Amino acid sequence: MLSARNRWGEFVFGVALPAALTVFATISVIYLALNRMATEVNEVDSAHLHRSVEVLKSEILNQLGNSVSDYAVWDEAAKAFYGPIDRSFAESNLKASSATGILFDAAVVFDETGQLQIGYRNGSDITPNQPFIDPKDVLALIALQTRQPDEAATAFVDSTTGPVLAALRTVLTNSGEAPEGVKPRYLLVTQTLKQQRLAALAALFGVEQLSLVNGESSSKGNSIDIVSPSGQTIGALAWTKADPGSLAFNRAKEPLYVVLGLLMLVIGFLVLTIWKILAAMQRGEDDARRDANHDPLSGLPNRASFNKALESMAQKSGLSILTVMFVDLDGFKEVNDTFGHEVGDRLIKTVAAGFHCLVNGKGILARLGGDEFALALLGQDSLSEATELGTRMIEFLAEPFDFEGRMVKVGSSIGVASTYDGPLSNIELIRQADVAMYAAKAAGKNRVTLYDANMDADRKHRAELELALREALDRNELQVHFQPTLRASDNRIVAVEALLRWIRPGVGPVSPAIFLPVAEEAGMTDALGTWVLRRALREGKAFGDCRIAVNIFSAQFRNPLFNDQLAALLKEEDFPANRLELDINESYLVAYPERAQRVISMLHDLGVHVALDDFGTGFSSIGYLRRFAFDRVKIDRSVVIDVATDPASQQFVESTVALADTLGVEVTAEGIERPDEAQALRKAGCHELQGFHFGPPTVSEEILRRLKQQDARLARQPADDRKLAVGG
Repeated sequence: MLSARNRWGEFVFGVALPAALTVFATISVIYLALNRMATEVNEVDSAHLHRSVEVLKSEILNQLGNSVSDYAVWDEAAKAFYGPIDRSFAESNLKASSATGILFDAAVVFDETGQLQIGYRNGSDITPNQPFIDPKDVLALIALQTRQPDEAATAFVDSTTGPVLAALRTVLTNSGEAPEGVKPRYLLVTQTLKQQRLAALAALFGVEQLSLVNGESSSKGNSIDIVSPSGQTIGALAWTKADPGSLAFNRAKEPLYVVLGLLMLVIGFLVLTIWKILAAMQRGEDDARRDANHDPLSGLPNRASFNKALESMAQKSGLSILTVMFVDLDGFKEVNDTFGHEVGDRLIKTVAAGFHCLVNGKGILARLGGDEFALALLGQDSLSEATELGTRMIEFLAEPFDFEGRMVKVGSSIGVASTYDGPLSNIELIRQADVAMYAAKAAGKNRVTLYDANMDADRKHRAELELALREALDRNELQVHFQPTLRASDNRIVAVEALLRWIRPGVGPVSPAIFLPVAEEAGMTDALGTWVLRRALREGKAFGDCRIAVNIFSAQFRNPLFNDQLAALLKEEDFPANRLELDINESYLVAYPERAQRVISMLHDLGVHVALDDFGTGFSSIGYLRRFAFDRVKIDRSVVIDVATDPASQQFVESTVALADTLGVEVTAEGIERPDEAQALRKAGCHELQGFHFGPPTVSEEILRRLKQQDARLARQPADDRKLAVGG
């Protein structure tokens, strides 16, 4: 028993009593601390409200002081109020303003003794025997004005309707002086402080239920007395006391009582707490493992997880076919550059969710990083399933996504590789899918491409071509050729189009149709475009008044620094901006209409002309011609080729020219190869003509030779018959 009592005593004095004392001490400290904190918060809030009301009071008096200064410091007022009062002036200014009550509702002119000379209240006359404010307040305001002559004397004064705002100012000329040899005159204005205005001002200063009280306020501590200039308390500004500290303390009482119960249950819940801690640690480890294997943005498995899953599938494959599909989003970089990374992240989430629904658990879908996705499928039909899924993914991305009015469009290039023809290591399978994906890009994008052994040779060739192109650019081995554009009315060369050419040493000319896609895939088009611009400006300076037309690449169009770089190039090469014409492809407008409008506007600010290239190849050319401020539209060869024989093509060109004329836009027809095409386009009203019929792209020396021939021919011909032969 003693042993039991001892154990009970040890529990009471060793555990229970210390626990009870700890609970009591804790509650006491918390209660006292909260009570002290509440008192201090109440005091701080009360002081803050006092300061706010004082500032509010000063603000409304200052506003009225500014109003009286506007009327008193005025040449016309000084002329009207010194000597005999100009009643017509007083009525048109003071009486009319007092009637509206916007700036003031009473205006009175006093002499130096405080005698009323003329006055109005609420649009009615005030007579000397009917004063509406205490004369002692008027004299006190005059005395205050004498002590502070550079600003209005302001105060609350008592009136027949209770306390009102008052402001008094010596009547002066605009230069701040009174007429010489006369006693000063004073203009006093008053304004009744209405509760609606007071409430609005109080809300701005964070004061609740502020009101103007007549006489002394009973809300001591929650009010500020209003004392007239003569020293009489005439009212008060009173407000509701918030006492936020007390409110917070009252809210804290209940949790305080709960603390006692919680402390008493600490020991009982100790085991439960330890269990929760261990469970939380386990969840944290699970989350960490999941984060290590999943992409945080899309929620899909990441590259590491995909590789592990692929290894597992390869081990289980047996005689089954293992297929890997790589998906790369076409145009994703442009989305980031145009709309920002926030929209890019939303696009990745949306695409990932769509792909996940399409796959529907048939395989392992992963995001490898950036805009790359991968899918692994296992089964005898996995290759056909991958092809079908790839087609559905392309269809899913066919329509643009609408993110709060931002129309975002991307495509997809999909490469597929499988073990259909024999076993492959996972590394080789992934490599083949990657090669097929790049082959899909090279073939025009937005397609599904199955791996073929010939692709490795083609990829090697493209890699070699890319390296050679980079070296040619670094060594300045590229060339710019110029194709002439003739004025339709007299066949005179008025412009040349700069075209990039690559004559590879030991190989010969490389078609732009071959090396430009390689340059685009390698991210070189911005640098190539800048090189072409610089060379075109440098060589084009010798072409007299001819315009120099240069196509800009998509990468330049997306570059936010393009306009600054162009301005620097024009200055560096000392090339007139009005001789430069930049051609924008219609596909840019479809993908980035807002960006296009900004770029075109900035180019016009530089003085550069802007042309819409490849007109007639899109599905909404007329709409874009109306929407964007182009200086020129260039009709594509696909329209020109049938213009001499096809009435529909003729009608299209004629309607385009008519619309362009209406909009003040010049029309150039490109790709003319036959005389009948040239004749039909002249007849349709095209302003300028270009094509092999007038001369192929050539070096600048040949252009200079033709221009000199043209000038010599013009000099020989009579002034009324200066018409060059076709092709010059």
